[in-house]
Amino acid sequence: MRAKIITIGDEILVGQTVDTNSAYIAKKLNSIGVKISEIISITDTKSHIINSVDKAINDHDFIILTGGLGPTNDDITKNALVDYFDDELIEHPEILAKIKGFFERFNKPFLDVNELQAMLPKQARIIENDLGTASGMWFKKGKANILSLPGVPFEMKGLINKFIDLIKVDYEIGNFYHKTTLVAGIGESYFAEMIEDWESQNRIDGIGVAYLPSVGSLKLRLTGTLLQKAIIDERIKFIEDKFPKYIVGSDINSLEEKIGLLLLSKKAVLGTVESCTAGGLANKIVSIPGSSAYYSGSIVSYSDAIKQSIVGVLPETLKQHGAVSEETVIEMAKNGRTKLNVDYCISISGVAGPDGGTEEKPVGTVWIAIATPDQVLTKKFNFGYNRARNIQSTIMAALNFLRLTLMT
Repeated sequence: MRAKIITIGDEILVGQTVDTNSAYIAKKLNSIGVKISEIISITDTKSHIINSVDKAINDHDFIILTGGLGPTNDDITKNALVDYFDDELIEHPEILAKIKGFFERFNKPFLDVNELQAMLPKQARIIENDLGTASGMWFKKGKANILSLPGVPFEMKGLINKFIDLIKVDYEIGNFYHKTTLVAGIGESYFAEMIEDWESQNRIDGIGVAYLPSVGSLKLRLTGTLLQKAIIDERIKFIEDKFPKYIVGSDINSLEEKIGLLLLSKKAVLGTVESCTAGGLANKIVSIPGSSAYYSGSIVSYSDAIKQSIVGVLPETLKQHGAVSEETVIEMAKNGRTKLNVDYCISISGVAGPDGGTEEKPVGTVWIAIATPDQVLTKKFNFGYNRARNIQSTIMAALNFLRLTLMT
């Protein structure tokens, strides 16, 4: 089955809002075997909405629209779809009561304009919104299912999950299986070369191989039918056993998730001392629910003065070797372990750029140290010249360095 995703809103087209809805919807549909053929963003006009639906309706099983379902005059998706399907709006008393209850619960005044959100298409199947006031609408025409969702991301997520549950009942889909494993510490092309024979065998067997790269890591995914589940599981396990240095694990969503599992297994607590990443590493670690069980806190020592007064780096170390040096990050990690009273402490100092680089330490130079209960380990990295990418690359490198350390 094929699907097309249409996001509606001028704020997306001018770059004011980043479209995260499409990625979430695509992931959800893909998980049940519905393939996304196209994703587009369009302006808030009736003609664009109608034309976009009309172009997709004959060769797609699902058309998902997000945006334009609010109570104000610029939210025109509902009226555009009513015109396209030659429908009419009728009041849904149960929806109106729910909307009024929503305003009462949050002690907000109920306005006449809000009542319009209970006026919904007569022919559409209405999907109630448990997180807001804009209901989802499910139209059908021929083989096509057209679902209109609000653009607010957390409301959209609640409704698309409801929709997924409903279409699994109505349609025979799901003869589809994929398994993903997370890879870190090696570039996509290098890893692809290492597993070339393995990849070829999968393709011969009709199993799809996909590389999904991001900064500092990539996901390797195998896709096949439910009948191939055992083979796919076996192939993923083979890769994980053969390359433990690079494979974080299947069904692991991120390096920070793996770090949490490793620390919990060791009953150990982590702390961080950061310079050029300015708390970015700490933010990644605490993004995992329950991280308070294994993470104590961070010292953001961006300036040399803080490195000395708070962290305890010796003035002569900074004077002789500089802030971006092995000697400095060693003191940061060792002192941080003591000051934060943790089992492991990871420290970072680097030249993020775009200024500050020298011939000896160009932009992108980063030193990372990890103080363990037994020793201090260090690594030097050389990234590029883009400040934002350098910071992200440093965070991911630090997480992977920590992962390998905790595995020993």
